[in-house]
Amino acid sequence: MAIKLTVKQLALFSTLALTGFLVACSGSPKPAVEPAAAPAAPAAPARVVADMNDPVNRYSYALGMDLGKAVANINVPLNMKLVMDAISDQVDSTRPALLTDSVAESALQELLLKMQAKKDADAKAAAQKTLDEQAQFLAKNIMDTTVKVTPKGVQYKILKDAEGISPKADDKVLVHYVGALLDGTEFDNSVKRGEPQEFPVGAVIEGWQDLLQVMKEGQKVKAWIPSALAYGEEGVSSIIPANSMLVFEVELLKVNVTNPEPAPEAAPAEAPSEAPKAEAAPQK
Repeated sequence: MAIKLTVKQLALFSTLALTGFLVACSGSPKPAVEPAAAPAAPAAPARVVADMNDPVNRYSYALGMDLGKAVANINVPLNMKLVMDAISDQVDSTRPALLTDSVAESALQELLLKMQAKKDADAKAAAQKTLDEQAQFLAKNIMDTTVKVTPKGVQYKILKDAEGISPKADDKVLVHYVGALLDGTEFDNSVKRGEPQEFPVGAVIEGWQDLLQVMKEGQKVKAWIPSALAYGEEGVSSIIPANSMLVFEVELLKVNVTNPEPAPEAAPAEAPSEAPKAEAAPQK
């Protein structure tokens, strides 16, 4: 016999599914759900074999999958036996619920607050770990005698030298670059796209501005940009985590000077001395 769900029961499923979706999208690692403590682990129930060509079986199982995904992504401990009991209590009107609707609502709010607190604590710990790893790397990297440092603290190594001009803050540059995190995860690559990028020096992150102004046209460098000169504690969505140092290979292809300095005026030519007067032709 197919089980009918009331509107309120469907709303409960939707709330849990939405919670799971929001947690999954947050980028938090998927934790294991803790089972209820028990003196001895009971034997796993036999798996129900059902014909998935039957539409009732199919959407019943799909509903369970959706709920299971939501529960699996909750990042705080749960008593899974009570979760399953509560589902049975809600769909079987002969079974009394252990909580009133208002108490259940308050409990769900408490759950959401705990989930957010856990997410924030995990993010803070991850950001501090990233910052510590960055500091350790930079302290070791600067010991390499081929590594130079820009005025603001970007470390870089020249891969290909050149003697071209250096851009100023108001100039435009044409560059090829490959961007990655410290662990090697690549997040951007103009070389793979086959499209060098042109932009004003002053329009990019502070670390890039600092780096470009010590480079010369034609040079290629590898640079390590500290997070304080990149995207800091905010990061960029899930692409660049908080406190991430950025590792770039940058090739400065061309400097387009926006306001060239006027060429010095040529020194005025010396006034020619007065030409000697031609002697009068001798008289016959």
